[in-house]
Amino acid sequence: MNKKNGFILGKLTKPFRYSGELVLWMDVDDAGPYTGIKLIWLEMRKQLVPYSIIKLKPHNDRFVVKLENVDTESGAKELSGKDIYLPSEMLPELDGDKFYFHEVPGWTVVDLENGTDLGEVIRVIDHGPYPMLEVESNGEELILPLPENFKIEVDRENKVLRVEVPEGLVDVFVNPSKREMDDGDDDNEVWL
Repeated sequence: MNKKNGFILGKLTKPFRYSGELVLWMDVDDAGPYTGIKLIWLEMRKQLVPYSIIKLKPHNDRFVVKLENVDTESGAKELSGKDIYLPSEMLPELDGDKFYFHEVPGWTVVDLENGTDLGEVIRVIDHGPYPMLEVESNGEELILPLPENFKIEVDRENKVLRVEVPEGLVDVFVNPSKREMDDGDDDNEVWL
């Protein structure tokens, strides 16, 4: 497996006790579909390496995992901080107006209110209080926020996201500001 065919499920955060067990944090809303996994992949020297799971049990809001051939605290420390990968086909199918961030690059974005084609999704930026779409629109880059209260319609068949766009937001990216348009008329102006 390689990264393009997989997704990050979570992270091995730290050793758990002294027998080589690790704490596993799953970056998902519902860990239920993943409680029976038997194999995970970790990135080692820029390659994904499979590890068999011997035991996986809930522990507070995380899990404790025992991996095959990891029997010591030092072995567990070597794996601490590593992202856990699974094959993309293990993702539960989404319905309705939910989507996975990795599935929408290349999709078309349309303004939900007026039907204007805004461009193609380059990627989803997932930093800060809510995710944002990075969209290429006629050579310009748009950043469209996706807070929870914004309406989004997902058309998987046609690979289209129809999103609520705040009024004037697109103009910020595609129209130069008034300051930039004042190209020297005020060169002799003195500010006090």
